[in-house]
This record gives sequence, structure tokens and C-alpha cells, in this order.
Amino acid sequence: MKMAKAMIAMVMVLPCVAVSQEKTPVQFDVITVKPHKESGGMSGWHWTSTGIEMTNVSLKTMISTSNSVQPWLVFGLPSWAVSSRWDILAKVTDPETKPIEKVTTKERLALIGSIAHDRFGLVEHNETKVQPVFVMTMMPDGVKFKESPPPPKGEPEPKFGRGSFLMNDGVVQAKYVKMAFLADMLSPHLERTVLDKTGLTGEYDFEIHWQPESRTKGADNGAADSDAPPTIIEAVKQQLGLKMTTDKAPVPTVVVDKIEQPEAN
Repeated sequence: MKMAKAMIAMVMVLPCVAVSQEKTPVQFDVITVKPHKESGGMSGWHWTSTGIEMTNVSLKTMISTSNSVQPWLVFGLPSWAVSSRWDILAKVTDPETKPIEKVTTKERLALIGSIAHDRFGLVEHNETKVQPVFVMTMMPDGVKFKESPPPPKGEPEPKFGRGSFLMNDGVVQAKYVKMAFLADMLSPHLERTVLDKTGLTGEYDFEIHWQPESRTKGADNGAADSDAPPTIIEAVKQQLGLKMTTDKAPVPTVVVDKIEQPEAN
């Protein structure tokens, strides 16, 4: 399993439905697509007043983002589409009549999808597939964290407030976070969907320290460090009192029916 970066068996197929793309009042007038020439480097995108600039992005990331699924739940991509990286500039020519800044988050996801549709000829559909998952439950002795306290009366909510979390390399600090959010946060690190079955419905404060897999791979002398932090699954068990067990469950996925190499421009 690969550690997700900061800014990612036999399958039973259930009935599928067509992808429903959000209708957006704004469409890009110009889309420039170029292969990313450098090896490695930062990857991501940012929105501007006229559109979006993408650097070193993969098609899998674009497709998963626009369809609101995790990257490992995108199926059917050919090898070139998995390995290639792209630099993309998409913009409107008249931001006054097509105000990008007023576009909603859902519409922005649809705009990202429109780039893949228009320039890569993407055709995809949604399927619910039975996939390996992790089920998160409480340990028999209970959890090792407490429910978040209410803020003092008459005082403003602290800056690091409700629903906040800070993540660094192998460390997470969370405040006023629900268990469903924790499950979503753990999924990219495990490359599996995590299902919250704790039965906990409140908001909680907690902190986790674990050993990122990148560091584990770097220690190639065969010597175990007794002081090293645990793996993320062991950390969740030891530090939070939550157990992760493997199972299979139906999860939403995206299947690519068609995709083409874009013409350079």
C-alpha cells in the first residue's frame, strides 16, 4: 500500500448507472494540454479568476476528483493514462460574463471532468462494485479519546476549531472531528475504503503518530527500530482504541469506457 501524498481480487459487479455530470453555467473557452516533461516534482492545481492551472496531474486524479471517488476506485484506464502526467491550463476568455469565482464547488468538479471529456475523449460510467474494505470498530475496552468539550460560554470558537485537523508526515491532530471523517481520512493512507462501524456519533479530539511507509522502505539495513512509531493500523489500535478488520463491501467506483491521447497544443 502506498502512502498518500499531501497539497492518493475478484470483483462482483452490481448494476451500474450512467455518470451524471453537474450542469455548470460556465464552460472553458480555451484548454491547453501539454505532457509534463520533468520527472517527479509537485503535483496539483489552483483556481484563478479566469480558470484553472494544473501541474503534473494524472488522468486518474482528474477522473477520481470530478466523480468524487478515491483514485484506486477508477478502473479501465490503459497503461499510458495511468503513467502519464499533464500540465493543463483551462480558462474563460471573458471572466465578466463567465465568472469563475462564483462557480460552486460541485460545478468546479464538473469543470475538471469537462477537461477530460473534451481533450481526452473520456467516456465513463459509475458502477457499484464489491471491493476489499476496512471496517473500523471499537476495541472491547473502549476508545482512548474523549468527546470534544463545548467552547467556554461567551468566548469565540478557537481558530483551530470544529472539524479541524492538522496532518504532517506521520502525525494527525484533530479537533471536533466525527468518526466518519476519520474513516475518510484514513482511506487514502490504506488505499481502501474505511467504513465507520464504531457507533460513535459525537465530535472528538485525538492525535495519532505512526510510521509512514516511505520511511519504512528507506530503512533497508534489516534492523528494527524499537523506538519507531507503529504502522497506521497499529497506531489507530494502540492510540485510539479502534480496530481495523478486513472485509468486502459494495462501494461506488468509476469505470472508463473510452479515453484517447490528446493532440498537443
